[in-house]
Formats: sequence, structure tokens, C-alpha cells
Amino acid sequence: MGIDPGAAMPLYQQVALDIRRKIASGEMPIGTQLQPHREMAVSYGVSMMTINKALAGLVSEGLLHSRVGRGTFVASRPSDNENGAATLGFVLRDLSSPFFSLVAHAAQQRADELGYGILFSSSSNRLDREEEQIRRFRDLGVKGLIIASMARTYRISEPIQELQDSGIPYVMVSYTEGADVPFVGMDLDSAGYLAAQHLLAMGRRKIGYVGDKFGSIMCELRGRGYRRALEQAGLPVEEKFQFEYPFEGEWNDYRSGYAVAERVAALEEKPDAMFVFNDLGALGFQEGLHDRGIRVPEEIAVVGLDDIELAGRARIPLTTVRQPVDRIGSMAVDHILARLRGENPPVRQLLPPELIVRRSSGAVKADEEDGSRFNPKQEDNPNRAATIAAGA
Repeated sequence: MGIDPGAAMPLYQQVALDIRRKIASGEMPIGTQLQPHREMAVSYGVSMMTINKALAGLVSEGLLHSRVGRGTFVASRPSDNENGAATLGFVLRDLSSPFFSLVAHAAQQRADELGYGILFSSSSNRLDREEEQIRRFRDLGVKGLIIASMARTYRISEPIQELQDSGIPYVMVSYTEGADVPFVGMDLDSAGYLAAQHLLAMGRRKIGYVGDKFGSIMCELRGRGYRRALEQAGLPVEEKFQFEYPFEGEWNDYRSGYAVAERVAALEEKPDAMFVFNDLGALGFQEGLHDRGIRVPEEIAVVGLDDIELAGRARIPLTTVRQPVDRIGSMAVDHILARLRGENPPVRQLLPPELIVRRSSGAVKADEEDGSRFNPKQEDNPNRAATIAAGA
């Protein structure tokens, strides 16, 4: 197997997983003597330090043993070890993503808690790279995959279909269509409904919506709940207050939100509130309004979605619908491990959203904001509007 120096996975982990795969497949039976370390370094195209680190980990797992002056030998197969075979892979869009990095962190914590290994690889915001990393993890012998796809079709790609067809446990943590596609994530329809209900409760009646792309399932799911709340209140969904992000990619969402604010500022009749696709876009939208002299929330209230760290630290702290990243990450790990035990966990696991109320929606006054601009626990401040659970 070729080692990929450009991959997010450290080189020593790639080497260790390749050796583990060869042992598990029988290519290197018990008792096999490995190449001398220097020759192995040349074969893999890495340094001696990398080889030593990879082998040290395999020795500590009990897969290899070293004999002074004689070399390193295969001691056992991964299936003979309690957790040695259960290394999981996590393919995510971008290691610096303000949302998916939190999901990955939660997955890492859960795997550590249960004594399992988890390796991470970034698709570098490229779909071809994502597919390559999925296949690479399969070649390395990981026992299950957690995938945060960057595909905007929201359907499984060919490499993911191959996982499905071969029975390799996997679960999506980015929204993907298909009743038979394993998925853990928030109920986005309920999230849109919750956001619009809150703005209605704040007395807003001209509520607009910013989606990622009209016609995309993610835009539709959030928008469906938003429209339902307006219809129940007897209010129209006004087309002039519907916008989409003009720029592609999560890394451009702040820029997209800012650009939408420029369009809203130019309207003769403006909305009095806006539900925005995600927090990055909402923060850009708020900043764009501010730069054009439009006050948030006095003139236009704003609600985002995700509850990234920056939401609570913004110039106008952002009211948002929180995605339960801790539960998404830990439940994704639990799903994979249940499948490895031969169990049949629920295929689609939708979690309820939670509204985090801050100043941008008009529910909290400036003098009630926490000075740190981090989101405090709602129950710590009796004067702050309570956190509202979906459906409550």
C-alpha cells in the first residue's frame, strides 16, 4: 500500500494500519519476521523514527513482539485482541470546520472512553479526495467509518455504496437521503419550525429565510419547518424575503451571509426578522446589516443554526438553534460498535433541536448579556430567556 504524505492521518498511523491489515488478512502469519527497520523505512518511503513509532504501537497492542538482536515478529492476529481490530475511521470535510470538528471531537472522546481507536482524515473540501479517503481507510482495514460528506447531492456516493453493499459498518453525520442509509443528526425540519416560532413569539411578522441553495434537501428541510410555523400563524411566506447563499462551500458561508445582507439593505420594504441557514451565514448577515446602518435586532432580528463557539462571542450575540454535537459524535461511535457486535441499531436517528436565546432575536437586552460573550447556561441567569426545547 502506498503511504500518502498529504493525508491528514499521521504517517506512523498509516504504516501501523497497513501492517495490521496484512496481519489480519493472513498475508503476514503469526511468527513472520518483519523486514529490518531500515529496509522497512525505505519500502514505505518514511523515516526510521516513523517506523519505530508505528511498530512500538503494534508491540504495545500485542500484535508484534521484538527479540533483542533477532528482530520483530508477528505475535498475534488482531481478532485475537479485545480492541486491536476495532480501529474506526472518521472522514470529515475539513479539520477546521467550526461544526464538524466538534462532532469529531465528541466521537474521539466516546471512542477513548470505550477503549477504541479512531483515525481522522480530511477530504480537504474536495469530493474526489473524500472518495479517495474512504477507499484508503478500507485498504487500511478500519472496522467502521463515520463520514461527514461534502457532497451537495445528499445522496451516497459510489465508495459509500460499496461500504453498504459489502456490509462494512458506517454512519453519516452529515445529512444524507435514503431510508436505508445510516444517519445520526438533528431533525432539521423541527429546527426551522423552532426558529420561526421564536421569531413569531418576539412579535415579528415579516420573517424571511436564507438557505444554502434553493432545491437542495438541506435548504428544503430547514425551510419546511419555517414555512409551517408561518402558515400556522396565518402569515404568508413572502418570496421577496427568500434568499440563497451566492457562494459555494462552507468556507464561504460568512461571505454569503454578508452578501445577502447587502441585498436586504437595498430593499424598499425589508423583513423584520431572518432565519439563516447556519451560524456562519447568520454572523456574516448581521455584520453586513451593521455596516449598512441597519440595527440588529431592533430593525431586523436574526436566528442562526448550529451554535458554533463564535455565535456567543459575536458583536451581537446570536440566537441560534443548537445542534447536539456531543450526542451526534458519541451516538455515531455507538452505532458503529453496535454493528460490529452484530446488533441492529436504528438506521436513522434524528435528535431534537434546542433554541439558544441571545440578543440577536430581541429576546435579551444588551445589559443582560454575559460579559465574556460565551454562551452561559440558561439556568444560571434567571433574567435571561429560557432555553426552549423543540416541541415544548
